[in-house]
Amino acid sequence: MHIQNRLLRLAYSPQHQILIASDVKGRIHAFDLNLNLIQSSPVTSYTSPINALCLSDEFVFTKDRMGVVGKWNIKTLMPLDFYDGKQLCDKQFLYEDEEPSPSPNRGIAYFNGKLYTNNGYNQFVVLEADTFKILEIRQSPSEMFFDCICTDNQTLHALSDIDGQFFVGNLEKNTFPVNVRIDLGVIHGIAYDKRHDRFWTTQDVGLGDDKFLRTGVTTIEKDGSNLKQYKISHEDNEFIQFDPECRYLFVGGFNGKLYIFDNENKDFKLKSIIGPFNFQIVHAMVVSFNQIYVLLQTGELILLDHQGNELKRADFQHKCVWILEPHPSDPGLLYAGTDHGVSLIRYASDNFNNVHIEEIEKHIHGLGIIKDVKPLPDGSYIAISRKGYIFKADKSGGLIWQRQILGIPRGCAIHVGYNRCMASSDDGFVWEFNLTTGEPLDRIALEGASYACAYTEDGRRVVSTDKKQMVHVYDKDSHSILGSFQFDYRLKRLIHDRRQQKMFVTGADGMIELDLENYTQKKIFGDYMTSTKENGVYCADHVYMGGYGYQLASYRYDDAELIDLEESLPDYTKAFAAQIGQDGIPILLVGGRGGFINAYKIYDGVPHKVREFYIR
Repeated sequence: MHIQNRLLRLAYSPQHQILIASDVKGRIHAFDLNLNLIQSSPVTSYTSPINALCLSDEFVFTKDRMGVVGKWNIKTLMPLDFYDGKQLCDKQFLYEDEEPSPSPNRGIAYFNGKLYTNNGYNQFVVLEADTFKILEIRQSPSEMFFDCICTDNQTLHALSDIDGQFFVGNLEKNTFPVNVRIDLGVIHGIAYDKRHDRFWTTQDVGLGDDKFLRTGVTTIEKDGSNLKQYKISHEDNEFIQFDPECRYLFVGGFNGKLYIFDNENKDFKLKSIIGPFNFQIVHAMVVSFNQIYVLLQTGELILLDHQGNELKRADFQHKCVWILEPHPSDPGLLYAGTDHGVSLIRYASDNFNNVHIEEIEKHIHGLGIIKDVKPLPDGSYIAISRKGYIFKADKSGGLIWQRQILGIPRGCAIHVGYNRCMASSDDGFVWEFNLTTGEPLDRIALEGASYACAYTEDGRRVVSTDKKQMVHVYDKDSHSILGSFQFDYRLKRLIHDRRQQKMFVTGADGMIELDLENYTQKKIFGDYMTSTKENGVYCADHVYMGGYGYQLASYRYDDAELIDLEESLPDYTKAFAAQIGQDGIPILLVGGRGGFINAYKIYDGVPHKVREFYIR
């Protein structure tokens, strides 16, 4: 049997010798230890992504991003009992008309016959596992959602929140006297080290001057003392787990690498690094030193031994639409970067007030995931691949030239004169190349990962850097910085609308228009959106945006006021395109993980969905 929906979390049942996985559509699945799919659950009325997952001997417990807490039979995966996210709360502590906050937090734990988790209002819920009776709804020790609840130590329990705080105490007594800041972002994982009687945690952002530059793992004593950090990445670290003997520790994250630490002595050491994998690691399950199940954000689930040899993988076809870039003179022709190459998409107004959309060509280059592509007037294009290449292809997809650069390329751009191009890299450099020959012309050092680059109309070079979360504008012929913009969080993309002569940057701060004459922030869009804002588009005096929150937000351009919010997207949104149709009605396309492209007709600024299309 095949897995059709992207998996999000893993849990292991030693008693039943199975893996349980949750998915992006509110279902759960059981695998044997050779990754054969045994059973999938039915669909319930709750179809939001399940990020929180834990097991008892009899049940599977889940919590989705809208705060729905569920209970399933572990043998049959039949649904048993669910608390609606809106009603599972103590209303005396809520604001008037307050609703659950969508959150991908993972905090859930089964301990001594009880289930502990956050509800959708960030209250702390305690349920009796067998009857599913609500025993308590407490005020949470943290003002933020918990992302991990660790009960591996029977008397001292550790909790971590999405704001980098670490708590130690006792769930049953509801006391947490230890509170230490370990990160400036989310602490996704905690592991109790029974060999040395301490805790380990992951970091997402880092501390102090390391913010968004150097992240890793920490060790900390049970009383909150002796915090030590070991840096392994510049990106999010998503999971941490010991083998059963606590001899080896396994850590992985968004840099796509699996780190194995030797924990025999308290002064641990890094033993080996496996990878990089095809994409980011979002979770893993360590059954034994030689049985490591790694889950990638693409949905790929892989069984490895400790040397990194792939022993088996679940049968899943991963797809994603990363970008929809219009042809310079034909806005109805889009170049889509996908998990496997570049697809050409044609869209336009259609009969009966609908939208025509068609994948007319598909180019496979053998270079892996294509996250950005920029077409030229003759139909050729440049693109970047996660395998470390920037390349130019002709209109049929044939390679003209390719260059490997350091790190993973994150964005690319073409000069308005079509004579040069740029690529930004998470290795801390932006590279410039001759567009015709691919010969290197320049290299700008940024001291931090660069996720985006663009050219202005007059040839200035605009680049992002994680170093102090900046956007710098460089002179077209030198490394002189003409102006800079500073932000609070990591930046994701630069969106350059040459037709409207507007440039935006996206990230956790929102989608922000840049004034490139006065070097100031012109407008900020992002109210009511959750998680990272990935991408967006400007069209007909409105801004449309999405990201990791499974949302499509619509804003008026003049006052940045939210006028519509859709929260039923198939998966993460990555790609946006828009044009005024032949009938005068704007068309919006939104693509993302899973390979979907939603088509909307826009009336009074509000998108009305007319079609859900999937790339081949």
